[in-house]
Amino acid sequence: MPVIATRGATVSYGGRAVVRGVDLAVEPGEAVAVMGANGSGKSTLIKAVVGLVPLASGAIELFGVPQRRFRDWKRIGYVPQRTGAASGVPATAAEVVAQGRLGHRLLGLPQRRGDRDAVAQSLDEVGLADHAHCAVDTLSGGQQQRVLIARALATEPDVLIMDEPTVGVDAQTQAALAAVVADRIDAGCAVLLVTHELGPLTHRLDRAVVLADGRLVHDGAPPRPVGEHADPRHQHAHPHSNGESTDDLWGGK
Repeated sequence: MPVIATRGATVSYGGRAVVRGVDLAVEPGEAVAVMGANGSGKSTLIKAVVGLVPLASGAIELFGVPQRRFRDWKRIGYVPQRTGAASGVPATAAEVVAQGRLGHRLLGLPQRRGDRDAVAQSLDEVGLADHAHCAVDTLSGGQQQRVLIARALATEPDVLIMDEPTVGVDAQTQAALAAVVADRIDAGCAVLLVTHELGPLTHRLDRAVVLADGRLVHDGAPPRPVGEHADPRHQHAHPHSNGESTDDLWGGK
């Protein structure tokens, strides 16, 4: 049974379809990259999977349950596109990460020891153990992104969904992310990763799906880096234009 399954998933904004009839399945323990040019529908598809945007048509199932009836959200760790981790609310790194434990206890009850241990372990895993009590708005952009990753890890998920987590972050954060993803894959966690470039994760992924103009145009082996992208010193954080083609992703140009 897939942990994620979309069937004919279509999402529209203002009457214009931005995701068009996508069929996608992610199996337990599988690591899948979602790739494509800017505007291809990658992030919109992921937001539909986690319930942030509605479908115009089609269906989504999570762990075999129709999304509209799915309630066990602690099984899913979600890392959104880079934003201010505190979202304008004064908070420490540990307080933000603790949000990932809300699904593990009844509303209104205080944190238990297991919650505190999970928060500490998640911060340590992303290299921020020494910053647990720092205000998030004093951290660098890369550190804030690692806080969001730690929040997702604290849920102890069965599937980890990340929406372009390496865009605009430093090399240290990219390395931390690659280590976290590798550890989760080794532990049997499914991973769904939206990205422009795979970088150090290339050899840890089982499949890549490529979107173009909202449609699924490839589902198979991940692309292998070519040219400068094969250099381990290459920075995978630069923007791409809306005119980027699917060929660019596969080293065809």
